[in-house]
Amino acid sequence: TDMKSIETVGLIGLGKMGNPMARHLLARGYKVFGCDPVADACGRARALGVRITVSPREVAQAAELVIIVVGFESEVEEVLSGKDGVLAGTGARPIIALASTVAPRYATRLAERLRDLGVVLLDIPLARGEAAAAAGKLLIYGAGDEASFEACRPAFAAFASDIFHLGAAGAGQVGKMVNNL
Repeated sequence: TDMKSIETVGLIGLGKMGNPMARHLLARGYKVFGCDPVADACGRARALGVRITVSPREVAQAAELVIIVVGFESEVEEVLSGKDGVLAGTGARPIIALASTVAPRYATRLAERLRDLGVVLLDIPLARGEAAAAAGKLLIYGAGDEASFEACRPAFAAFASDIFHLGAAGAGQVGKMVNNL
């Protein structure tokens, strides 16, 4: 199936990784929406041209691809399932790309949970760190639905120089763990 190319990208988390990712996406002509609980992070992103929203739910309603760049599983749960979370949206079904580093089992379970809601989860933990993020040379060990992944690849290429699709959701987290060893 030929999926239409993605033009709007949402970033949940506009900190050390999210901010440079936003900058690279904007430079490639994407419309970028974002939110972050830290006002400073929002201010810096707004200065780049990111359209700031008040909640993950609003990001999900505005964007075709939502990239989650928060630290931990508890934060991932909150931005997805909290009362103003991505999944609280009325029928908005963006592709969700989880860039946070989480347990492979969690990524697998989350993908199944979202599939039941008609939402595609791509597992895309980012490797190489802040300097690579600033340079647009992150490494993505990606996993999840292949057609969706390919539709998102040009957006990922805005901030990642090496992008691998390793299989079903959860495989990306395994790939990153192996890389970190």
